[in-house]
Amino acid sequence: MVAHRVIRLVRDVVDYDATRTFYREFGLTETTPGTFASAVGGEQLELRPAEVPAVVRIDIAVEQDSDLDDIAARLLRLGAAPVRTKTHLEAREPVSGVLVRLLVEDRLARDAPRRQTELRRDDLVPHEPVRPQRLGHVVLGCADVEEAKHFFLDGIGMRLSDYVTSGPFMRFDTDHHNIVLIPAPFTLLHHTAWKVRSVDEIGNGGSQMIANHPHRHAWGLGRHAASANYFWYLRDPSGAFAEYYYSDMDERAPDRFFWDRLPDQPELPVAVWASPSLEQAPLAAPLRGVPTVPEEMPAPLLETHPGPSGR
Repeated sequence: MVAHRVIRLVRDVVDYDATRTFYREFGLTETTPGTFASAVGGEQLELRPAEVPAVVRIDIAVEQDSDLDDIAARLLRLGAAPVRTKTHLEAREPVSGVLVRLLVEDRLARDAPRRQTELRRDDLVPHEPVRPQRLGHVVLGCADVEEAKHFFLDGIGMRLSDYVTSGPFMRFDTDHHNIVLIPAPFTLLHHTAWKVRSVDEIGNGGSQMIANHPHRHAWGLGRHAASANYFWYLRDPSGAFAEYYYSDMDERAPDRFFWDRLPDQPELPVAVWASPSLEQAPLAAPLRGVPTVPEEMPAPLLETHPGPSGR
């Protein structure tokens, strides 16, 4: 696969200063005002002050310059009107309106499974702040996920891993998913997911984030079904969620076909297990009170089996 990772997400946010504080406390490093770096992935989040929240741009890495020409040809056949420059290719996904920019960037080193040779009790006690390693996936809400998925699958060349609550989960390589589309009445950022090094880091990070801000808690600790990721979701001040996650399945995936759906495979539930959420419909909660956002939002991620959901 020539496209291999999400490089960066650019967002317009309504509460710029509070959102910057949130992501600093989340563990990202603010390299310049509004630009945040993960430990391994580099500068992966850019926040811009605005009166209306928006997903501005997603940057995606490819392996070599000729890949940009190949993707441009496919996007042109889809009617996406790509623009090619000397340094990058960009096109606007027509359903969501999100600008996608593709650039030649190196692959990140593959996550190595953690192996502890000696078990020590004091290793469970955090001695330093949690630092997310990289941006793992971005989840977008849009009005027609079936139409929008063609841009990513047929244009960029991603692979389909699963459908969960009617949303296509799409990947570049051995991660279960890197971009997800979920049904929503208008384009929105549902969440970004940031990989940490262990389940304990999820627990430590989430606990520290809500210690003095209990309203940040949304859902977790839990474990997803389709991807097997452990998770904890937190509300940011500008209408989206930030997820700490850790995967022990992605790390063991032997190749990029590992997550391919089997014929007639039933849709899996959102979570195998999880602690209760504070609200039954977490998608709606952070958007209330944000300018131009309707008071009543659907909850496309709710499921029928007992227990809360949100992904």
